[in-house]
Amino acid sequence: MRIEVVTGTDTDVGKTWGTAALAARALAAGLRVHVDKPVQTGVASGEAGDAEAVRDLVAAAAASGALDAAAPARLTVSEGARVGPAMAPVDAVAHAGEGTPPLPSLGEQLGRWRRLAAGVDHLLIEGAGGITVAWTEADEGPVDAVRALRAAGLEAGLTVVARPGLGTQNHARLTVEHAAARGVAPERILVSGVAADPDPVERANLVFLARLAGAHGAVLETVPRGTPPRVVPER
Repeated sequence: MRIEVVTGTDTDVGKTWGTAALAARALAAGLRVHVDKPVQTGVASGEAGDAEAVRDLVAAAAASGALDAAAPARLTVSEGARVGPAMAPVDAVAHAGEGTPPLPSLGEQLGRWRRLAAGVDHLLIEGAGGITVAWTEADEGPVDAVRALRAAGLEAGLTVVARPGLGTQNHARLTVEHAAARGVAPERILVSGVAADPDPVERANLVFLARLAGAHGAVLETVPRGTPPRVVPER
């Protein structure tokens, strides 16, 4: 059983799209997959969140023939908490008003993940925002999640999702070096939304990101623009 914590170099870099691509790849290999969103913000009660978006993307991939028809049945999804305001989780709770439950602690999330992992082959945990955005009131985020999972004896790694365009070199380097300095070097840099015919900026960024990944023992993979979401290994 494998656990993958998915974070980003920033918000809106394509984490959900990348998570869907990772889920689709695992499902194509015949694995049972669960996608969890520990804290979902910016979505009202009754609306589809990121985990449901992954489920819908996988279903669309199966409907298009990109995945076998039985693949969606091997995918389950969940949320740990939902807070309405479209803000970082701690801020969202502070601005949601009286009566809003506190965010789950890392220990509570860990208990959930252990239960969720028991029935699947691959657990994908999609975080909120970027690498330093806290999921708990104790200022714990994706790096802390990986460390807690490993301390509990579970096989867990970190995937960093990056955008292909301008600004990604700075954001990606800061993200990867921050995680590595805390003892959780990413296993994968996943570039989400790469054009079919990359322009000079995207090509240069992919070269830079390949070097960055190699320097930290990570692999570089891309997710092309368009549907269905799929992972392409870089060579």
